[in-house]
Amino acid sequence: MKRFWESTLLPWFILLLGLLFSLLMAWKSYQWIENVEAIRFDAASKEITALIQKELDSHVQLLNSSAAFIFASETITRNEWHTFAKMHDLAINFPSLYALGYVPLVEASKREAYEKKMAEDSAMAQYKIFPSSSSHSTLFPITYIEPFTEQTVQILGYDMGSEAMRRQNIEKALKKGSVTITPKIEFVKQAQASEKKGFIIYMPFYYRHHSLQNEAERLAAAKGVVYSAIKVNTFFENILKANDGLVSFEVYDCESLSEETLLYNSNSQLTKPRLERSVVFTSYDTHWTLYFKANSVLHNQLNHYFPHIQVFIGILFSILLSGWVYALQRTRSRAYEIAEEKTKQLSESEAWVRLLFKTMQEGIIVINREGVITECNDTAEKMLPSFNKTLNGDLPWKALHEDGSSFLPEELPFMKVLRSGESQHGIIMGIQREGYPLVWMQMNAAPIYLHHKDNISAVVLTLSDITNYRKSKYKLEKYLSMIDKHVIISTTDLKGVITEVSEAFCKISGYSKEELIGANHSIVRHADVPSSVYEQMWKAIKSGLIWKGELKNRHKDGSAYWVETIIAPRYDEDYPLIGYTAIRTDITDKKRVEELSITDRLTGLYNRLKLDELFAYHLSIARRHHTPFSIILLDIDKFKSVNDIYGHQVGDTILQEFALCVKAQIRSEDIFGRWGGEEFLLLLPNSTLENASLLAEKLRLCVASFSFSQVGMKTASFGVATFHEGDDEKSMMVRVDEALYRAKENGRNCVEVEIYTCVLPL
Repeated sequence: MKRFWESTLLPWFILLLGLLFSLLMAWKSYQWIENVEAIRFDAASKEITALIQKELDSHVQLLNSSAAFIFASETITRNEWHTFAKMHDLAINFPSLYALGYVPLVEASKREAYEKKMAEDSAMAQYKIFPSSSSHSTLFPITYIEPFTEQTVQILGYDMGSEAMRRQNIEKALKKGSVTITPKIEFVKQAQASEKKGFIIYMPFYYRHHSLQNEAERLAAAKGVVYSAIKVNTFFENILKANDGLVSFEVYDCESLSEETLLYNSNSQLTKPRLERSVVFTSYDTHWTLYFKANSVLHNQLNHYFPHIQVFIGILFSILLSGWVYALQRTRSRAYEIAEEKTKQLSESEAWVRLLFKTMQEGIIVINREGVITECNDTAEKMLPSFNKTLNGDLPWKALHEDGSSFLPEELPFMKVLRSGESQHGIIMGIQREGYPLVWMQMNAAPIYLHHKDNISAVVLTLSDITNYRKSKYKLEKYLSMIDKHVIISTTDLKGVITEVSEAFCKISGYSKEELIGANHSIVRHADVPSSVYEQMWKAIKSGLIWKGELKNRHKDGSAYWVETIIAPRYDEDYPLIGYTAIRTDITDKKRVEELSITDRLTGLYNRLKLDELFAYHLSIARRHHTPFSIILLDIDKFKSVNDIYGHQVGDTILQEFALCVKAQIRSEDIFGRWGGEEFLLLLPNSTLENASLLAEKLRLCVASFSFSQVGMKTASFGVATFHEGDDEKSMMVRVDEALYRAKENGRNCVEVEIYTCVLPL
């Protein structure tokens, strides 16, 4: 009879045993999960209950402080009440508080006297108790309220005793001498619908030096109440923030659960919970029903599937184990064949390892404790062609440090390993041999142990020829130095704070590296560059795009320089954006040449050529977008007589002063240039004919009141025209020139607008 472990029934027995064990473990896990959920649900319910009590206590403590504050003074003013509320920082410490109010007890017979007294405060000049009529002998008007907002100020003077439920709770508080909490109410003046639902906590306060032993004495000594109006949603949402949120809850105003008594529902979507529990919560003689609900209280929802996963894994493992046993039985007969085959493969692998050892690009040397080289591959022999088989005594080559000094025998890596037993890494060594060029190597050395770590039998050295690398590194450093000196480069972080700058950047900006690194890149921003340019630039580079453009920058001494700029995003190895790199080219000279080509040398204004270009551009915008566009043609009156009497130099001065006078009165978007001789042209984007006429009149008065050098007062004439459908540059200039001519004909020093005749299509 075969032994059992060789039987074909063994895999089936293992499979059956595994299935039974998996089912047992899954059943135990299910029981454990149910028990843990019950415990956690109960603990979470108790925690929420405690948080509700804590939140109520904080509001009661605020009322206690308010009552004590009132008790300490015979009378309090609105400013004192505001100061008290401000000290408690209500908006931060009590976010669910709708209002903190001071409500004194006022006899109905003294109603008018009380209203007059309160109206003495200028801020409460309109103070009136409402409703105006009351059947009660005592009134409870809201006198002071915080926060003093547009909503809460509307209920100043409201008699809280006019409403039966509120009077009942106020009188109950006065009789008991402790706080009372109202049932659910609605705040009529609350703007947000979600915050209309709430409740009020009343705290009584009494006149000093009165006995408060029983209800009658307390009613006789009653001075009024302070109250906290609580917004239900905010009140319970604060509790949700302090809780992990796995358990939802509903709060009812009494022990019956209905829509009418519902105060708050933290999760209205959860209507059929798997876990539920109701608790009657009693605090300050108020009874609420807390209904807790949840589908799960486990942070990982997969825990519910854990028993199923256990069954699946158990079945899978049982199948695999039984299959493995079956396969093991099937392969037992081939075990010796496999062993023989593996032995053959091991021999082949050893041969491959030796081949790799010999042909590796890295030099490898094995040295025993006596300093005799026992193994050496071909690469090492090529690196050190004239070495002896021993490294003891005088070496056939000289080992150099990077600074040119020689290695001492005890500094050699293999000697350090033999002495300390610790591996040596990244040692740079220069090998100088007679008749050979200097070779630089990076060397590692590691111990080889015979049986245990205390017995080093040999040391293995790995050598890498880094001669070419060092040469390349030197060239690279040289190139980087050249780039640093001649290329204007800077890098910033994501916020634009400079992290690196080149020497060329420092030179063109006038700042040192110490001044630039750590500063924001706006340190070189020039005030003339519009914010829109930088907004477009940041939008592009934040999107991962490359931005190209010309920028006017500010030198440290305040002067300006121009650069053509390319800004590209900068990424790290994992490809998240970490900053930006900017490469610039100095184009200051180019900009100066451009500026000379478009400006009038005498006045510094745009010349006729540039005005023609800008005229066509703004006219196309007005035509495309149907926006207003007007022009003004200006001419200095009797300018020829200035040249004839005073000479052309004085005439040039008059033109310069005239340009400065006009330029000071126009908008930054307006375009002002010299049209020719003593004529000037103003291009006014987004300006109607009326606005242009008003500006022309303003300029006329400004010129007429200006005192010009040597000649004193001068005047100018103005012609105004605006864009109409079908207009071009020529038609507008004809109309504005005609208007200027009429101004001259009408006695000069005046403004004339165009005469426009609409030509209807036939």
